[in-house]
Amino acid sequence: MSRALGRIRREAMEQYGDAPATPTEALDHVLRVYVDEPDSRMVLEATNGIYGDGVRTGLTLGDLRAVRAALT
Repeated sequence: MSRALGRIRREAMEQYGDAPATPTEALDHVLRVYVDEPDSRMVLEATNGIYGDGVRTGLTLGDLRAVRAALT
């Protein structure tokens, strides 16, 4: 591993913690990585244009934050 890659890996692990091992940890990890993004940011697109021009369905960061809140 190059020094630069090693440094990037160390910095990421310091900022985001260990790699997630469970679905809940994975959700928490995603929310930490995207903490400064708005609720409206689409993170998983299911459809685009199926229900009309410009209509997208999927999950936004706001949806994921609400799911996480419901789990606690």
